[in-house]
Amino acid sequence: MKPVSREAVGRLLRPRSVAVVGVSEDAGSIGGRSLANLDAFGVQDVHLVSRTNASVKGRACVASIDDLPDGLDAAIISLPQKAIVEAIEACARKKIGGVVVYAAGFAEAGEEGIRAQERMAAIAREADIAVLGPNTLGLTNYVDGVALAFGPNGPAHPGDRPAIAVFAQSGAMMGSLRLSARARRYAVSYAVATGNEAVTGVEDYMAHVVDDPHTHAIAVFAEQLRRPLEFLRLAREARLNGKPVILLHPGRSDAAQASAASHTGALSGDYATMRAMVAAEGVIAVETLEEFLDVAEFLTRFPNPPAQGPAIITDSGALRGLSLDFAESHNLSIPALTEATEARLKARLPAFAEAINPLDITAQGLKDMPLYAEATAALAEDEATGGVMVAAMPGSPQIGMAKAEAIIPALTASPKPKAYVVLGDAPVDPALPERLQGAGVPYFRSPERALRAFAHVGEYARLKVAAAHPRAPEPGPGHRIAGSGVLVEHVGKGLLREAGLRTPEGGLATSADEAVAIASRIGWPVVLKVQSAQLPHKTEVGGVAINLADEAALRAAWQTMAERVAQARPDAVVDGYLVEGMAPRGLEMVVGGRRDPQWGPVLLFGLGGVWIEAMKDVRLVPADMPVALIEAEIEQLRGKVLLDGFRGAPAIDKPALARAVAAVGTLMRAHPEIVEIDVNPLVAYGAGEAPLALDALIVVEGEGA
Repeated sequence: MKPVSREAVGRLLRPRSVAVVGVSEDAGSIGGRSLANLDAFGVQDVHLVSRTNASVKGRACVASIDDLPDGLDAAIISLPQKAIVEAIEACARKKIGGVVVYAAGFAEAGEEGIRAQERMAAIAREADIAVLGPNTLGLTNYVDGVALAFGPNGPAHPGDRPAIAVFAQSGAMMGSLRLSARARRYAVSYAVATGNEAVTGVEDYMAHVVDDPHTHAIAVFAEQLRRPLEFLRLAREARLNGKPVILLHPGRSDAAQASAASHTGALSGDYATMRAMVAAEGVIAVETLEEFLDVAEFLTRFPNPPAQGPAIITDSGALRGLSLDFAESHNLSIPALTEATEARLKARLPAFAEAINPLDITAQGLKDMPLYAEATAALAEDEATGGVMVAAMPGSPQIGMAKAEAIIPALTASPKPKAYVVLGDAPVDPALPERLQGAGVPYFRSPERALRAFAHVGEYARLKVAAAHPRAPEPGPGHRIAGSGVLVEHVGKGLLREAGLRTPEGGLATSADEAVAIASRIGWPVVLKVQSAQLPHKTEVGGVAINLADEAALRAAWQTMAERVAQARPDAVVDGYLVEGMAPRGLEMVVGGRRDPQWGPVLLFGLGGVWIEAMKDVRLVPADMPVALIEAEIEQLRGKVLLDGFRGAPAIDKPALARAVAAVGTLMRAHPEIVEIDVNPLVAYGAGEAPLALDALIVVEGEGA
């Protein structure tokens, strides 16, 4: 599929000449409102096209696109769906750079709409026309002062104010964030609703702002990232340029996610894979519209936040405990204050107040307003804190305003993230929100929302550090694995051993006598497992026998197993029976890999055995994540207490586990034909002992598949 050029997208995003096609005298029409927006922004080179009007508001119109001058930068097409393809053809003849198509009724409306959208896209790509939409609310460039949109709008050049670029497949989401930014007194640099993305998508517009000096952060709403590897490249570039990227991507509850052959496939669905891959580039993925709006404001105002959690100052003792509970549930640290700060506070606080974080200054602040400012300054200046949240009881509107006026100078003196919360829904002075937000202080009526935003910006700081870590080196290409589909376990284990993983000692037997010979060589007790590509889940057909202590037990198990398998799956081709030594007890983990058709290979690891079914306690990471970062991810498992040694069990060797996970990633990257790997269980042991892969399921895509 031929993409449009960067130049064409640039002409659409920053047009100097614009045509409005379908304009009328009706100021309430879409064409009329589009023209009004262009006038409001002071765009000078505007051309009007109308089949029915010789002029609109005293300005001459031409009858068709073919009557326009050649080479205009952009055209707004305000026509019905059935007229769009013909209009795009005319734009191609006139060498117009970009087109905004408002009309709906294309790919979102069924087969006929899909065909119309495909025809329109083919024409545009061939002519190198950057089409925005269809089914879009348009775009606004506040930096250069131009609106190709019909919604209520007006110029708001960001100037020196922190500004965010907004790219959304949903016009409503784009508008929500744009209006929220205006209400919260920070700026928007670019706002683009990409709609159906027939020709251009969020990636095309991101490419123009990752190095834009007016843009401090980038917010993206996408139901589907159509070019995920391009998105990751742009996110990396934005991060390196100091511009955080916030992503709201629906889909985590999609029950229709197809489960693959293994736990790895079932637990690393499209949404989970997306989250893992974007996090590796420092992207903050949020899950609600509230978070989208709040984190966008925080990271626009504070694009380089520290990793430490905030200090909290309040005049409500009850909020201290509530804040600590909420922070723990969101993995937000509330740091202890330094001794110097404690001493500074004790010298100023009443004797009955504790100099700790969260800090309750008690009702003393009502009698001593400077106490608010001095305590806030002490918390903000503490090197252990990563920001400050003020949570104030509302009192009367007058008292609430007095508190804020006392505190604002201390907050604005610090570059750290900050928030001001007025508890409850009691009335406040109408000027309070504007006073705070105009001073660069985010304002909330809910401490939970503010703390959640702090948790996200702290996570962003940690993700940035991890994303800057060098990735694992690219492995050399491995020999192509023969066959396709599910590999027999003994073949899969051979690949694991080549990658550096440890497997139990043993061998493949094709007769009971061979099985006895193998068991005698490796030592009793042993495990016996049927080996067939048609039987990936061996226990379901009675294809596994464990703890066979002697020759008689092994021969009996062989006979019974052969009969069960033949009865359950007479069509199965059996390679033989794998005889392995019984593994020592350890902690059962799962390690796997999955090759996503769009995002590429991703690794999964976590508690295995029965734990994976009960807890689904797993982490997903890119397949090229280095060992050091994998070890850090191991620390994030909810069941980490089991890894640290539980009820007398030894702590497992986490570096050895991390190396085993990385080895699976190397195997995935060396063999692009591998679709899926599932090692469950991988038994982890104490210090100095490598994990042991007890089972292996590997799925290979054959040549030409």
